[in-house]
Amino acid sequence: MDKLQAMKVYCRVYEAESFKLASESLDISRPMVTRYINALEEDLGAKLLHRNTRNISVTHAGKLYYQHCVTILEAIEEAEGELGDLSHKPKGHLRISVPMDFGLTHMVPILSEFSALYPEITLEVDFNDKRVDLTESGIDLAVRGGDLGGDHFIARPLCTLRGYVCASPEYIERNGAPEHPADLKTHNCLQYTNAPNSGRWYFKNRHEEFDLPIRGSIMANNGGALTRLAVAGTGVIIQPGFLVDKYIESGQLVPLLTQYETYSGQFYAVFAGRKLLPKKVRLLIDFLVEKLQSPA
Repeated sequence: MDKLQAMKVYCRVYEAESFKLASESLDISRPMVTRYINALEEDLGAKLLHRNTRNISVTHAGKLYYQHCVTILEAIEEAEGELGDLSHKPKGHLRISVPMDFGLTHMVPILSEFSALYPEITLEVDFNDKRVDLTESGIDLAVRGGDLGGDHFIARPLCTLRGYVCASPEYIERNGAPEHPADLKTHNCLQYTNAPNSGRWYFKNRHEEFDLPIRGSIMANNGGALTRLAVAGTGVIIQPGFLVDKYIESGQLVPLLTQYETYSGQFYAVFAGRKLLPKKVRLLIDFLVEKLQSPA
């Protein structure tokens, strides 16, 4: 039995609480996962997991063994990373998750530059607006925007984003331009469904704040699609600058209610809180911070 591989398999089963999810994330068969766990238990002379057809539970011995496994595996990965530093060739496989639109507009050129700088680090990129579970999916690093919720992970700020209210000149000619946030109740407001409280828009200035319910003919989970719908004259949107800037500059979209601030937030690099963060993850985080926090 390959003891290190068996330890990796056990850690994935423990974290995912599922043989099936562990097999999928490690790209090995479910029977092979079972064989590794059985071999470990036989070798240790202790039961690590209680399992039945519906779920699994971890024994006291299993919890202790998991803690030791994590320490050992992270120490090995860190040692390999440090040796990679000595040869100036960091290596390994790195799985990351990034939002679709922000990933395409900002992350793709940065990842291309990172890959050229560290050619022996292979990147597996999941472009997805939905929040992924880092533990279950085996993702090493996720880029997330907005409220991070109650995740038990470490988040490092990357860049700030600000929302803009926009509509096309054609839409404004047909429907008029709202002069006050309350005027939006008569407008076709296109909703981004992945945002918290997507059915409400927030505004403020020096004197007042508004948290308004909005309605519209189209809802979507992709900001780029909503931006293109607004360019086509369908309705009013609130979207971050990286999506609307070029359309505002070209005159295809007109900023509205500019005397009010809408939402603002940040993108973060989110990763597991390990004592020994793998070198390849640290390299990418530092690279993202450098590129995304620069004035350019």
